[in-house]
Amino acid sequence: MRREEEQSVSPARAALRDATRAAHLRLHGHPALAALAAGTIAPTQYLQLLARLYGFHLPFERALIEAAPRHGVDLRIGARAHLLARDLVDLGAKREAIAGLPMATAPALRSPGEWLGALYVREGSTLGAARLAAALDPLLGAGNPRGRRFLSGGDAESWRECCAALEEGARRGLLPEIVEGARASFQAIELWLADRDGAPISVRAAPGRWTQCA
Repeated sequence: MRREEEQSVSPARAALRDATRAAHLRLHGHPALAALAAGTIAPTQYLQLLARLYGFHLPFERALIEAAPRHGVDLRIGARAHLLARDLVDLGAKREAIAGLPMATAPALRSPGEWLGALYVREGSTLGAARLAAALDPLLGAGNPRGRRFLSGGDAESWRECCAALEEGARRGLLPEIVEGARASFQAIELWLADRDGAPISVRAAPGRWTQCA
């Protein structure tokens, strides 16, 4: 099955995958993301990871949505960053603390190709996040959606639309710009997650195992 999937990958997506493979591997090695994938992430560590992801995805998502008309893109960009805020509230974070979280610098997305590269990273990370949701069962309880709405919110149709847009962009000769946009987006999230200067987010009570959210 995996061989069939690899054979079905278009040249454009193969180029993007090859160009971002090293960044993928580095992110997989991030301590919190690795613990999340292994099902061993601690409550406080997960809370801080969600807070950091919210600080990245909110401005990143807004930039994608706002730049789409400028580049003549007729593509639905579903808002998802708010799910991170809901997860944080579910896990005890104070709303005023969420509102005061540090935010990453929004990408400029100056060209259609750069925009498509950023979209590839965003939609690809959505699919990857969905694979991590089940690993939270030991922490949140099996079948409990609260605290992992963002990770569980992947949309296969959005990914198909993204792939179609990538192919159209490649046919227009935008592949070099798309690749650079994807690389820049990966670099931005790597740097953001590596920066540990942000203050810990305050919660209403010390986080336990959160199975009471079920």
